[in-house]
Amino acid sequence: MKRFIITNLLAALAMPMLACIGGWTTNFYLFHIYDEQDFSDRVQTICRDNWKAYLGKSPDDWFWYDADEVMEAAKAKGDNIMVSYVQNLEQYLECARKVSYDQWEYPTKEELAERGKTLQAVRNYALGKLKTRLRSQHALLYMRCNMLLGNHQENVTFWQEIADKYIETVYKEMMKNIYAGALYKTGRLAEAGEIFAEMGDYNSLMTQYYKKRSFAAIRQEYLNNPNAKVLPFLLQDFVNNAQEADDATNPDAEGTGGKLFIRDITKSEALQMRDFCEQVVKEGKTTTPIMWKTAKAWLEYMFADKREAAKDIIAAASLDGTEKMKECTRSLILYITARQAKDSETFDNYLTDELQWLEQNSQYNYVKERVLHQALKRHYAGQPLRLISLYKALGSYEYENYIDTMRTDRLEKYLYFVNTPGNNTLDNYLKSHAKPAPYELEDLIGTKYMRVCQWDKAITWLKDIPKSFYEERGYAVYVANRSWLVEPWITRQFLKNDIEYGDHKWQLANNPKLTFAREMQKMEGELNVLNGQAAAQRCYDLAVRYAQAHFRGDCWWLMHNSKSSEETQREGDSDLAKKAISLLQKASLSQDPELKERALFALSYGELYTKYWYGIVWNNQTYNYDRQPDPEAEQFAAFENLLKFEENRTPAPYVSRCDEYKQFQKLRYM
Repeated sequence: MKRFIITNLLAALAMPMLACIGGWTTNFYLFHIYDEQDFSDRVQTICRDNWKAYLGKSPDDWFWYDADEVMEAAKAKGDNIMVSYVQNLEQYLECARKVSYDQWEYPTKEELAERGKTLQAVRNYALGKLKTRLRSQHALLYMRCNMLLGNHQENVTFWQEIADKYIETVYKEMMKNIYAGALYKTGRLAEAGEIFAEMGDYNSLMTQYYKKRSFAAIRQEYLNNPNAKVLPFLLQDFVNNAQEADDATNPDAEGTGGKLFIRDITKSEALQMRDFCEQVVKEGKTTTPIMWKTAKAWLEYMFADKREAAKDIIAAASLDGTEKMKECTRSLILYITARQAKDSETFDNYLTDELQWLEQNSQYNYVKERVLHQALKRHYAGQPLRLISLYKALGSYEYENYIDTMRTDRLEKYLYFVNTPGNNTLDNYLKSHAKPAPYELEDLIGTKYMRVCQWDKAITWLKDIPKSFYEERGYAVYVANRSWLVEPWITRQFLKNDIEYGDHKWQLANNPKLTFAREMQKMEGELNVLNGQAAAQRCYDLAVRYAQAHFRGDCWWLMHNSKSSEETQREGDSDLAKKAISLLQKASLSQDPELKERALFALSYGELYTKYWYGIVWNNQTYNYDRQPDPEAEQFAAFENLLKFEENRTPAPYVSRCDEYKQFQKLRYM
């Protein structure tokens, strides 16, 4: 949405450079006691809804603020005051945009003077409309102009004498935010911080306190006011930065990135804060001892005695504090307990209760993520059926890869596990939340048997899966438009963009995997009784199918649910490329020159090998990369055999037109 709400340039212009963001992690912060209401998003949402209501739009309609659209509607209603308001708002917004650009572009004196003149005119206009129906909107516009003009004391006075008495609206809330910024600019820092904290303006708080996040600064803030509203923000920031330090050496910490405003916390400073937190609780001056005791427990766990931390976090649960603080304590009890608990039914029952609680509070998904990957993953490592059920029930990114790579016999046991009644509360919870989609596991089990070429077992698992299951798969477009009968070394089955990325619902003739498995079972069974030319042809036909079903083949979907350029041969799976090569070598012994040529040409197909017939080397003369033949490569030997066969004969068109063949001829004899 267009940012027509520019409320506080304190945050917009004074924000320091951020730590690197992006990447992935399971190292989510567990100490969340400050209720970050995200002031900016909240007021923008309300203002957007107000504009929608004015324009007669549905609350569910997508909306992008457009001044022309609003003015057109206002004119149609005969709402002249709205027309003039939007016209002046646009002038202010244009000036605000230019101020934000000043970080990158340097305005001239003339441009600054013109900007000041415009802001002064809009300010005067707004001041003259404070007795109209749009009093609050104009008052906000007046304070915005003062903010950009640097008239901060005027904003302080205006708020205290006039705007503070207005009825409660989103416009008054934004004015209060500008007032807090004006207090900050006029040196009344403590008052400003209290208002920013009360409003949930995280960005402004971070700007104001960016250099005041040390133990010493937080201690001083407490001494000034034991119940300062900014203390939860500061304590949370300190403890989470301490967690950063611990995560850096934690062997169970996964991933990096996504963290902002990181400040290095040493172990000694973390322990100072731990001791101070305990002191605060004992003094009894705070109305929220739970946050201090919880902080003490978490710092104790990370940097000192984990058993002592377990006692402290339990003790914290009985202390006073906000609901947010109590939920934070509960989350940390779960994490600390799960990290240290012995395997027992008591823990299983406790975990079930906590998972149900987390399920009802989706805002704590980050807790689930960290607890699962850094505590439960280790706790249930020896119970694979429960672990995979936890991955599924809690929506872990590891679920798909885990079931795709686990042993087939264990996958069969898992399917039985999720489809039978449980014996305890945890298993019942997992079974009710880990139900796979219909035919999902049967397809995977059948596919895994296909990967090891056990066609009879694959058929057993695939035979009851309807074709409609495959019509709903993401790879249905490839199933419908590619064939495993096509020789990939002669024709690649690339799809046009409108087909590959279109939204057509593809209809299939049958269950493709079952059809393939039955075909392979029949063809391989018959191979044992064939000989001579018929056996050679059968070897070639089977090689075509193996090459297509290979993860680099056009029919990769026969063995996998997705395709990746990073895919490699998996341990335990049959190497379909090697099978194809072996079959092609047998076919190449044929006395039929046409079949022999096709088999030799197929053996030179690069996708069957992990190493090409050439290497890439830098040419200092041409300043470019060149191909350098590698006689040790299997593909090189295959091309040699093909070249030898084609001596004194006319190659088939598919051979003579092949760029790789021509390149080999050229470089081989250089």
